[in-house]
Amino acid sequence: MPLRASLNAGQAAWFRLPPNSRGAIWLLCNAVVSTVLIVLVKLVGQDMPTIQLVFIRSATGVLLMLPFVLRMGPASALRTDHLTMHGVRAMFTFVSMNCFYYAFSVLPLADATAMIFTMPLFLLVLAVAFLGEKVGWRRASATLAGFLGVVVMLRPGEAAFDPALLVALAIGFLDACVAVVVKKLSGTEKPITIIFYMAAFTLLFGAVPAWFVWQTPTLTQLLIILLISITTTISQVFTVFAWRVGETTAIAPFNYTQLIFAAGAGFLFFAELPDIYTWTGAAIIIGSTLYIMQREARLKRRGIAIAEDRPPTGPTPPKV
Repeated sequence: MPLRASLNAGQAAWFRLPPNSRGAIWLLCNAVVSTVLIVLVKLVGQDMPTIQLVFIRSATGVLLMLPFVLRMGPASALRTDHLTMHGVRAMFTFVSMNCFYYAFSVLPLADATAMIFTMPLFLLVLAVAFLGEKVGWRRASATLAGFLGVVVMLRPGEAAFDPALLVALAIGFLDACVAVVVKKLSGTEKPITIIFYMAAFTLLFGAVPAWFVWQTPTLTQLLIILLISITTTISQVFTVFAWRVGETTAIAPFNYTQLIFAAGAGFLFFAELPDIYTWTGAAIIIGSTLYIMQREARLKRRGIAIAEDRPPTGPTPPKV
């Protein structure tokens, strides 16, 4: 009874917190879990071909989803009228996963993390191109500034330029594409259907390429990949809870603590020390994306220019 009373008291205290406070805490928890995730990816990705890592990760994703599919009933969970769209979403995710695992395997953690934060910039461009959204000069200028931050991080013409940074940059673009497709699917498809088909298709896409580079994984590697699957799932849950209870503009800054945690983990575990280009470029990217989110929230409150089918510009969680 004392334990139950303590749990009830703790739960009551939690829900007494303002929604934005709870959202901020969820994002801070996600930042910690996401840092554990990228450390695990770097550990296993240095010794395993990226495509094999994606294939095994997809296989574990399918296995983790099977109990939920069976519980709901395969006929209900897997029913869809948009199989082609699921395949398109999965292809974007498949390429993004390969970029994600490769980038975090070879780049400093802070560099790769900062590049992922370009997703809202690409999403705004896609919203204009494919969803017909009109963008004023303020958001357009903020987007251009964000891409200027990318240029600073890329260091063109400098000997320190690493082409792998372009791979990390592609993650932001591909995740923006995924967000657009998922927004379309979520109008008619159940979440379990979207997640399962994504895992199943990425498993199918990776089967043949993985066969050509296959290396028998060690027990330790398999354990790390299982932990990657678990931490990815936890991260997604934390992110969903955060955006559900908190206002985007109020809690979004806490999402960028991932960069601080990533830099700390990189220094602690891999002796990585971000340079001035990384911090300057990341600051520009983060500042521009925060401004875009605040501007969109202001326009939405005024009832201007935000289409109902526009996907949210908040950063997305790591790969499923």
